[in-house]
Parts: sequence; structure tokens; C-alpha cells
Amino acid sequence: MQGLVVLFNLFKKKQIVELHENSFPKDEFNWAHPWHLLEGSSRGKIGLQKELNAEVSSKHPIFNFAPIVFARSNASDDVLVFLSDGRFACVHLVWHGKVDQYPDKFPSTYFLDSAESVQAFLNEEAEEHT
Repeated sequence: MQGLVVLFNLFKKKQIVELHENSFPKDEFNWAHPWHLLEGSSRGKIGLQKELNAEVSSKHPIFNFAPIVFARSNASDDVLVFLSDGRFACVHLVWHGKVDQYPDKFPSTYFLDSAESVQAFLNEEAEEHT
């Protein structure tokens, strides 16, 4: 519970999203290399969320959808995020620690409309890395 409070305070401070049980995807995915689920409120998960918050401005396509990081790739700087409208997105973090000079384009984002499309994406990624 303490970890959830830390995450809640992080988002509340940035006024990006208010966490509640609907903030996280309910879907279960079959994870395979290079992707893995970020469980709980690990330091890594919080760090990735902070970086995403720093990089996404009001001009970015996911800004108004309160993105929550829930998985990452070990092969790239990609993270999967859950959006408040029930969709998902794969976001390639640029690690500037701030908004890019092209805030509507970076970090680059690939939308996934359903849990099924996320699983198809994960399967394709796994095939590429075997």
C-alpha cells in the first residue's frame, strides 16, 4: 500500500493523473523477452513514470489520457502505458528529462486499441528477439 501512496503523490504533484483501481489495466498478458510487467511500485517503475511525465506535454497525443507505465522492453527504451480511455500505447522514451523540441512527435508513440492488439504486439516483438 505504501508504494501506491508514493505513486499517487507523484501523479498528484504533477497533476497528470489521479490513481485509483481503474488506473491500471485488468488484462493479463503473456510476457516474453524482451518485455516484462513492472510490478507494484518498484523504483524502476516510478523512475520510468517520472521520465514519461517529464517528456509528455499538453501537445503530445497521450497527454489527455493520463498514461500509466506498466511494462517495459529490455531491448529498447520502450514502455507500455495504459490510457484512461481503455486503450494502450507503446512509447519510446527519449530520456531528455524534459519536453522535446517537437513535443507533438516525441516521445514517439504507437497506439494499441485493445488488449488483443497489445498481445499481438508482444508476440511480434518476442519473435523478433528470438
